[in-house]
Amino acid sequence: MDEFHTANKENWEERAVLHPDTDFYDVDAFLAGESSLQSLEREELGDVSGSKLLHLQCHFGLDSLSWARDGATVTGVDYSEQAIEKARELQAETGLDAEFIAADIYDLQSHLDEQFDIVFTSYGVLCWLADLGAWAALIAHFLEPGGTFYIAEAHPYMGTLSALDADGTAQFDYPYFHDNTPERYDADGSYAAPDASFDNPTTYQWYHSMSDIFNSLLAAGLDIEFVHEHPFGTFKMFESMEQADDGWWYVPGLEIDLPFTFSLMATKPE
Repeated sequence: MDEFHTANKENWEERAVLHPDTDFYDVDAFLAGESSLQSLEREELGDVSGSKLLHLQCHFGLDSLSWARDGATVTGVDYSEQAIEKARELQAETGLDAEFIAADIYDLQSHLDEQFDIVFTSYGVLCWLADLGAWAALIAHFLEPGGTFYIAEAHPYMGTLSALDADGTAQFDYPYFHDNTPERYDADGSYAAPDASFDNPTTYQWYHSMSDIFNSLLAAGLDIEFVHEHPFGTFKMFESMEQADDGWWYVPGLEIDLPFTFSLMATKPE
């Protein structure tokens, strides 16, 4: 695990330097007052004003700070020191009610000793986690009794595909079910900086089924309130996708609905 963790962290340190300057994140728009959050999570999670919110795998903090702008007191966590440094710079520039911790979430109890009304995470987070059981347990640990966990994420089914065309042709290249041995990737570029060249291009990713996600949260003692599967992407997941007038991403001409995104809410019993 040390080998996988080290490679991923080194890659994310490089991403954290590049991503704040990309159009994908549009930091200038955020600083001008726009939210980096999708309408999906804002509508489903609802009013967060006055809440203490823990954001796991927060990258360089735009979503964390957007929740703070919506009225929450936010703690953001990421294992990339470069990302947390940028998040702290943005917090200082905006004055929003947020703090940031550089830590692996599996070691978070060594860095944080409080509970929260909300634990939040989203988009592109689960594939970097080797152990969903431990992940769910730490969510339960950091939630106040009666507190809410919310995740919005790419649907695991989409993780099996490397391509999807308008005629329904799909290229299946990746597993659906979990294996303790991760898939290795050696590629430059990232979703936000596709033309980047990395000194550390190797990453390792784990795949998790929907049942893995449900069962890990249930085993941690959480009550699942809802699971929603959505026939749209919140970003360009495949080259064939285009952004529609409603702001979501679709494959034009695709005659069947597929689950590109899911969202889930769970609560910790009183």
